[in-house]
Amino acid sequence: MIDVIVTEEDYREALERFLQIGGAPKSEEELWEMYQLMRLMEEYEDKNCRFD
Repeated sequence: MIDVIVTEEDYREALERFLQIGGAPKSEEELWEMYQLMRLMEEYEDKNCRFD
């Protein structure tokens, strides 16, 4: 499971995993992982994808 997103490559890996499980989580663990990935991706986007 992905615990931190630091680089663009990490982000892409997290996004790929999110898309794999996002359509239909098969277990509580995958559901938890999906929410974890969303939180991590949002944090990365807030720090790295701002258009001020």
